[in-house]
Amino acid sequence: MSGMSAVFYKAEKALVEGYFLRRCREEIDEGLGRFGRWALKHSVKVQPNKIFFHTQENRYCCNPKYICEEFRRRGLDVDLVWRVSKNNRGDVPPDVRVVEEGTLEYFKEILSSQYVIANSVLYVKRRFSLKKSQVLFQTWHGSLGIKRFGKKDYKGGWHWVQGAIRTGKMTDYCITNSSFVSGELRKTYWPDTPMLEYGHPRNDILFDTYKEKREQIRKEFLEKYDLPENAKFIMYGPTFRDSKNFDCYDLDIQGILDAARERFGGEWFLLLRYHSALRDVYQKRNQVELDNPKIVDVTDYSDMQELITLADIAITDYSSWIYDFVLKRKPGFIFATDIHLYNNERGFCYPLETTPFPIAVNKEQLTENIRNFDEQTYQKRVEEFLQGKGCVEDGHASERVVDKILELMEARSKKR
Repeated sequence: MSGMSAVFYKAEKALVEGYFLRRCREEIDEGLGRFGRWALKHSVKVQPNKIFFHTQENRYCCNPKYICEEFRRRGLDVDLVWRVSKNNRGDVPPDVRVVEEGTLEYFKEILSSQYVIANSVLYVKRRFSLKKSQVLFQTWHGSLGIKRFGKKDYKGGWHWVQGAIRTGKMTDYCITNSSFVSGELRKTYWPDTPMLEYGHPRNDILFDTYKEKREQIRKEFLEKYDLPENAKFIMYGPTFRDSKNFDCYDLDIQGILDAARERFGGEWFLLLRYHSALRDVYQKRNQVELDNPKIVDVTDYSDMQELITLADIAITDYSSWIYDFVLKRKPGFIFATDIHLYNNERGFCYPLETTPFPIAVNKEQLTENIRNFDEQTYQKRVEEFLQGKGCVEDGHASERVVDKILELMEARSKKR
């Protein structure tokens, strides 16, 4: 063996041995961790009035937030606990306890909670299971969304799919906002789980039940960013790409602002809502454009629903937030330059063409769709779309979920 070959052989051997040792350590650590969580599960006692909130975002948002807010509004004697990321209380109210994800305290809290409310997979790599006496509500994080997320569709990793399967088996109830969503959940990880078509709690904010709150949100937002009272907003929020190809986000920002002014009048600003998983990449790519005074970067804004209340026009590709926005009956547009690639990458639950939203596959087409927006045709398509999906949203979903939990609490107290 030559000197150079020997060097490569030793290097390759070291890499293989290093990988093997690292994998062994990981497997041992995971085995010990799983045993510890199993032991903890059998040692902690479930507390009947404790409710644990678990979001994939690790922050105070989405459906769990609005369920939590309804408990707080009623002033009920319950212990509310929220999962957060490291050192990040964020917007969690001071009367709601927080626990850091993945810690020993986290597992103690979740395994001692009578009710667990989640909006996604309960766990991915740190495997554990709830007790049979605990009740898990799955609220999911998509509304009438178009992206498939079944076992064969999701390309984000094996661990996620396995976590979804196990979470599905533990779920006692799914909260949905339509017969369509109920059907899609049954096709994926909840084939036999009872579907409670209450509406999605996070969408309550879009109805008159939250009118005063919406006015307060707008007032505070304008003050924070020093914007005029008559400001109108276009929100652009594209979805994550498994391929991490960013060419599809090449938006003509000035063009759509001009088109909105020509078609609808008024002074327009763009709210940019990037996917948090790729925030740094997006911001680096758009460093120059973010200096534009007509652009507000709202990637770090914690509550997407509050941003939806601010938006007068919505632009996305395949993100499900526009299917919440549609409840406002305001103009929405699809900007999907990679529609054929994305259909092969993830796939759609139904054709984009069946949505109410005009579709553009390039920048020029998007500005033309805004300029030529047909209000009458759009409103007709919105109503047909919502009726066709069996949508039940009416602004009272949070109330129904809390009523259901109180009903379960009362039934359990009578058995004790």
